[in-house]
Amino acid sequence: MCKEEIKEDISIKSRLQYITDEEQLKVIDFIMGYSFKDSKEAYTNGTILVPLFRVLDAIQQKGNQYQSVG
Repeated sequence: MCKEEIKEDISIKSRLQYITDEEQLKVIDFIMGYSFKDSKEAYTNGTILVPLFRVLDAIQQKGNQYQSVG
């Protein structure tokens, strides 16, 4: 899955319009790093999926990268 495919996905595109370009890049990078697509359409209609625990981690980190301790 490429960045353009993510940006053009209707469920994502409709939400990206309300945030800055910098925030859009963070969201797209997050999705690219943790998402997968139900390409066999076994459970969805081909939707881009992100595991809930990854979303909760991102919220807890407030969009910042993980920082190593030390």
